[in-house]
Parts: sequence; structure tokens; C-alpha cells
Amino acid sequence: MTATTIETLSLKDLDQANLAAWSEALGDPEWLRARRLAALAALDKLERPGPREEAWRFTDPKRAGLDRHRILRTGGQARDDGASVFAGAGAGEHAEAGSLQRPSSDLELEAGGLVTVVDGAATGASLDADLAARGVVLTDFVTAAREHPELVEPRFMTSAAPFEEDWFLALHAACVTAGAFLYVPPGVELAVPLGALYRRTAPGATFAHTLVVVGEGAALTFVQQHESPDAIGGRAFHHGVTELLVGPNASVQLLNLQEWGSEEVNHFGVLRTEVARQAKFRSFVVTLGGGTVRISPETRLYEGAEADFLGAAFADSGQRFEHRATTHHVEPHARSQLLYKGGLLGGSRNIFYGNILIYPGARGSDAGQTMRNLVLSKHAHAEAIPFLEIENSDVRCAHAAATGRVDDLHLFYLQSRGIPRTEARRLVVFGFFEEILAQATVPAVRRRLEEALEAELAKLADEEPSGEPVAAGSIPGSQGAAAAGAGEG
Repeated sequence: MTATTIETLSLKDLDQANLAAWSEALGDPEWLRARRLAALAALDKLERPGPREEAWRFTDPKRAGLDRHRILRTGGQARDDGASVFAGAGAGEHAEAGSLQRPSSDLELEAGGLVTVVDGAATGASLDADLAARGVVLTDFVTAAREHPELVEPRFMTSAAPFEEDWFLALHAACVTAGAFLYVPPGVELAVPLGALYRRTAPGATFAHTLVVVGEGAALTFVQQHESPDAIGGRAFHHGVTELLVGPNASVQLLNLQEWGSEEVNHFGVLRTEVARQAKFRSFVVTLGGGTVRISPETRLYEGAEADFLGAAFADSGQRFEHRATTHHVEPHARSQLLYKGGLLGGSRNIFYGNILIYPGARGSDAGQTMRNLVLSKHAHAEAIPFLEIENSDVRCAHAAATGRVDDLHLFYLQSRGIPRTEARRLVVFGFFEEILAQATVPAVRRRLEEALEAELAKLADEEPSGEPVAAGSIPGSQGAAAAGAGEG
């Protein structure tokens, strides 16, 4: 197999010779080729995870399908049947850096820069000329590895997500084909969001990497979206790793939207963030599409750092979602708050697992986590599992978890006042998610989440009789925890 002929790679092909050819075909610099080979050596020493491991007991890692999928290197054709949150994402894919087209749109996000990746290959990178003049770098990952090695080499899977610690991370470092790189110099504050768009249009496996480096005192919003058309012609797997390094006194907001249009796409996502002293970090993870989806946000907080973690998920039919959020309070006086909410239809499954670790030297830590699930079908299943691991007595920590169905008393109250049952259920569901929606500071993201909720509720209305307003005097019994989240523990 040669560099000119290698278009895909499989696990059984993965040896030093084929990986070197893979690296050459991708145009890697020498340092990245050496990093790949080091990851391959680590992979050989690591045990492949299985469902008996505690970390994988809810999602069988075999659902990745890596034994049958081939890893893609070249991208498919960009198509216009997706649902990108970015204005003009299709039209501007091939724009050169510094010449970003920003069409007017009331419904979509106008980003100051955008990297687009289709089926494992970068198809374009654009950046506003004014931002480039201020030293901001936004480009695809392979280009960044060649043109900005001093920024990428010391950070790529060395500290935030070291490849030696996990089989999937080692495989990712060895096989990654594309992604996005963002560098914001110290003191630069960006008024407009920047983004990365990952699309799938074909079967197979892809490994994509996002690396964001934020200098001291800088400020920005970064939006990362995953999408596909309704059908892609076969099963697909996407493994995405995001490394976000937030400098001292910086302020960063990360919006991660997972909106695969096809349930043929399975997705394992890893989000690793290091938040330096006195920095502020805000994460918003939205999970709406795909078949089996496992998202693992993990954050390390240093002295005086602050972090807020928001999450919203809506699962339908046979979808299986898992979110494993871990927060490390490494140094004193850091603060973190987590709020995740999920809605479930059909025979779906949704797992929220959260863990807060307070290290021995992290005195004065203030941490909390709240997880709530709203079950809208008798066939759906949800679990909320909070953990605290505290090794310092001078801290404040709390957790709450609730899973319940829509309370018939709430529906009766609305129906008795002339509101049809379907509209009453809609009001209850939107009321449940409003705490999350209100904190979506980017209007385009809030609109997208609202549209997704409307679409899912339309499916629910199709499954049930429309129902007339309930007559007064026939109060039904409660079916579980109230939508507002009764039953915290």
C-alpha cells in the first residue's frame, strides 16, 4: 500500500508501514508522523475497552463498528440538504482565509470564521480579515500542523487529552485525518463567534480533532456543529476529540451542537478543557441526533477558575445517548456548576453521569451539579447518576438528580382552561427546558434548540390522539415526578 493509493484504513491494516503511508498521504509534517507512530505504539499496549468496564457499562464500545468500518481520508461532496446553524456555510466553504463571506440572515449564525470538514477531510477554512490582522489563527488541523508547528506540536494530545491514557484516544491520535485549529493571542477579545462544522454524507469511520488555544486575557465564543442529511447510505461512526486550553484570566464559551440527521451515524465525542487561574469557561452541549451517541466532557480547574456546564438532550425512538461529565477541582477557590436536562420519546435511552472531584489542595472549592430527565413515553428509559469525590473539608458541594414523567395534574390544569392536550404537553415540555433555553446566549443556537423541540413534540402528537379539553371535576392521578423536577436527591 502506497501513499498515492491509500484512501481508507482499517484496524486490521493498522501497522507502522501503513500508518506511515497514511501520514504521507495526508501531507503530515515529520513531527506529526512521529506522534502518530508513538500513538500506535501506545495503542498496542492498551487494552481495548469492553462493556464490563465501569466507564463503558452503559454504552458498548463495539457500537463504534470499527471492526467493519473503514476509516475515511478524503471528503465527500458538500450538500445543501443539511441544517447548518452557520449562515452561508455551504456557499462559503472554499473561501480563502481573510475573505470570509458573511451573508445577512435572521435565522442563522454569522460567524467571523469557519472551518468545514466533510467525511473526514477539510473542505474549507475562512477567517475575517480584521481578526487575522489581530493575530487570530483559524484553519484546518492538517494545515495548522504544517504551518504553525510551534503552536500545535506541544499541545496536540499531550496534556488535555493525552493519547497514552485511553485506547480510543490512542487510536484517534494515530488515525486523525482532519479538524480545526484556533489560536487567539493574549488580550484579544472577539465580538463575533468562530466555528467548526463537521458533516457526514457517506458511510465509514472518521476521526476529527479540534484544538483551541486561548491566550491570557482573551475572550471568545466558539461553536462546533455536527450534522448530516437524513440518509447517508449506510452505517457511519464519528470520533471527535476537542482540546480547549484556556489561558489565565481568559473568558471562553464553547457551544457543541450534535445534530446528526441520520440515526445511521454513531458518535463518540471527547471534550477536554483546561481552565487556568482566574479564567472563566462556559460550555453548552446540545445532543439531538444520531443513533448511539456518547459525549464525555472533562474539565480541569485551576486556582480561582470558574466554569458553568449546560447540557440539553432530546432522544427519540431507538436512540441511545450517554453524557459523562467530569470536573476536576485541582487548585483552591475554583467554582463550577453543572445543569443537564433531557427529554425522551419512543424507546429511547438517556444516561447522565456526572462526577465532581475535589483534590486535597483545592480548599475553598464551590461545586454543584443538577441532572433532570423528562420521560414522555412509557417505553423510554433514563438514568441520572451524580457522584462527588471530595478530599478537602473546606469546600461547598451539592448534587441533585430527578427523572419523571409529565404530571397529569399539570396537563389537567391547562386542559381545564380550554387548552388542547397536545398544546398543554408542549407548554409543560418547554417549561421544563426553559431554564436551559434562557441561558443560550447565542440566539441562533436557542432557535435551533426550540425548533428541535417543536419537531420532536410533533412526532409525539402524531403518536397520540389529539384529545379534547378535560371536563372539570375529573382530576387524574399523578404519574410521576413533576416536570419541574420534583424528587431531587
